[in-house]
Amino acid sequence: MVMRKKPTDDGFEEAVDTGKQLTEKDLDDKQNNTETEEKKSQEYLEMAQRLQAEFDNYRRRNFDLAKNSRQDGIVFAVEQLLPVVDTISSAKKQIVDENFLKSLDLIYKQTIDCFAKIGVTKIDALGKPFNPIYHNAIMAEEVEGTEPDMVVDEFQEGFMLGDRVIRHSVVKVSK
Repeated sequence: MVMRKKPTDDGFEEAVDTGKQLTEKDLDDKQNNTETEEKKSQEYLEMAQRLQAEFDNYRRRNFDLAKNSRQDGIVFAVEQLLPVVDTISSAKKQIVDENFLKSLDLIYKQTIDCFAKIGVTKIDALGKPFNPIYHNAIMAEEVEGTEPDMVVDEFQEGFMLGDRVIRHSVVKVSK
């Protein structure tokens, strides 16, 4: 027997007999509908999880892209300023007037400080072991009292942004 709910005036529902007899087919159909609904529910859940994972990957890729773009911009700007830094370094070696040398040294230090603020650091080369990752050796010379493969002179300063070499130090190495 099939019962149906019928609303009443007082807001409650009343069970009403429809006169129809339930068969096994009706029960099977009801069970099949429940299984179909569960399958759809599971499909929707899996689809939502896939979309969430795709969005997380998208967000991660965009974050990495923005970070790399920022670093590329910094590297480009520093590469454009390096000839100026080289000119200042070269001028510092040739100037004999102390006051002018102090002024030029102040400009050089301010430039290096600006580089440091954006994460660019100078490669420390003098007196360090030669490392082709950071140094570009253009000369080798025997120097008394110095171990082989040590940087003994620096012709051009090298700079890095984090682990990324912007420009290698151009150096002379001991034999």
